[in-house]
Amino acid sequence: MGSLYLAIIHYPVLDKRGEIVATSLTNLELHDVARSCMTFGVELCYIVTPLPKQAAIAEKLLDHWRSGYGARYNPDRARALTKIKIVRDLDEVMAEVRLKGNPMVIGTSSRAADNRLDYHGLRDQLLNEDRPFVLLFGTGWGLPPSVAGWCEKMLMPVCGQGEYNHLSLRVAIGIILDRLLGDRGGDHE
Repeated sequence: MGSLYLAIIHYPVLDKRGEIVATSLTNLELHDVARSCMTFGVELCYIVTPLPKQAAIAEKLLDHWRSGYGARYNPDRARALTKIKIVRDLDEVMAEVRLKGNPMVIGTSSRAADNRLDYHGLRDQLLNEDRPFVLLFGTGWGLPPSVAGWCEKMLMPVCGQGEYNHLSLRVAIGIILDRLLGDRGGDHE
């Protein structure tokens, strides 16, 4: 079975005008994404931001929950937050993951792309290939072409019943992880 890594990109990402911007990290993002990663067996989730103050705030929050009072107060959350690592850029993510093997890099978007990969196909690859896989998630209005260029494929968007398609990143990650790594046996006690 392959190993799955996530990279949540806070820079560079697009704003609604299509300009390159940096987006803010949130405490809620760290906690919710960590719990999804722990639930579905993700190896590690990289939070990508080159902004020193945001990285410092995130590290302080992580320290509180992983080794400070928060760890004693809620050990389950402390365990889940070991799945989060703050890094400066995508180069750092790829250098670390390449130590584990030759990764397949897959982008995500709420918009359809030409080089699409469906969930069933990626799930099969994850289950049958012994290599790392990296899913890139763009915050804001998504990944710019410079980041999408890192991707071999783009995962099909999560779509609902109507035309509205603007899920929060935390919700989209949970849905995607369930589709890729969720138990499909249906037998839960």
